[in-house]
Amino acid sequence: MLIGLDPALYPYVMTLTFVVGLCIGSFLNVMGLRFLADEELVVTPSHCPHCQTPLRPIDNIPVLSYLMLGGKCHHCKVPISIQYPLIELTTGVLFCLVVWAFGLSWQSLFLLFLVSNLIVIFITDLRESLIFQLNSLSLIPAGLLYNLLNLGHVPGDLPLDLGVMVIHCPQILISALIAMAIALIFFEGMILLSQLFFGTDGFGHGDTHLMMGVGAFLGWPLTVLALLLGFVIQTIPAIPMLVLQWIRNKQYVSLISGAVAMLCGGAPLLLSNLVLSPDLRLGISSVCLLLSVISLFVFMRQVRTAQTFTYLPLGPALVLGSLIALFWGGPILAAYHTFITAPH
Repeated sequence: MLIGLDPALYPYVMTLTFVVGLCIGSFLNVMGLRFLADEELVVTPSHCPHCQTPLRPIDNIPVLSYLMLGGKCHHCKVPISIQYPLIELTTGVLFCLVVWAFGLSWQSLFLLFLVSNLIVIFITDLRESLIFQLNSLSLIPAGLLYNLLNLGHVPGDLPLDLGVMVIHCPQILISALIAMAIALIFFEGMILLSQLFFGTDGFGHGDTHLMMGVGAFLGWPLTVLALLLGFVIQTIPAIPMLVLQWIRNKQYVSLISGAVAMLCGGAPLLLSNLVLSPDLRLGISSVCLLLSVISLFVFMRQVRTAQTFTYLPLGPALVLGSLIALFWGGPILAAYHTFITAPH
């Protein structure tokens, strides 16, 4: 809610925020598509991507122009991509969520910068599997400044003794640095392992930059959550498509290795509900983890050999996971903590 603001003003503030979000969303659409087309961003006027006819002012009204034109260019009558109004509406909704959750503050301004860049990354990676450094790397200094100033008002300082003086560093800044290190080590480590074992990159370096930028804002617990959510979201469309393809092609090694990786990876959670000695639980969990890792490598080799993930970029799923962590990460982590600490 908008703390410190007269509730009577809520509808006006949220309406204005939504309209601003629509306008910014229109610009983000142009930014993403022009980056992909290697076109100049500011000087070149808006134009139809098919016939190149400059757009009239009335054609540039977010969402409304699409509806008034019937989803077609006024000049050549070629259909306009539904992406335009969808991104505009999504940006408007996300802007409202930021302002509603974090108020009218400097914190919200920084988070709107984060959300805007995530939207562009979603567009470019979904369409062409590209993440531009302008959108990803710019998040790192912005996020570190955000946490250096502790705009999120996270309690806790860490005194740093420099000899001549003691500086009180916000603990959330340390958390942000740890999150960046986690993202760097995880993705670059997976890229290195994939090159060694499979002769190809398991992930793109853009994913590294993206999650380092997210980590600079969110700190390590929420960044780890964003990573997990991203991979879960990625599997929702990927697993059914892969299974159907492997069944048709009789690629049973892929099916078996994937199933073993999932079952062994979830075994430690299932063991937590059984009455076992700590040593036995640790031993079984270690064996299951080893089998899961081995099966995962076999699984990834089969996937890369078949090139079945090349049309499923990870960036959009990581963006969605990051947005969920931003708005609802706190309650999710609290619920998880309650679950693991509750007696079974």
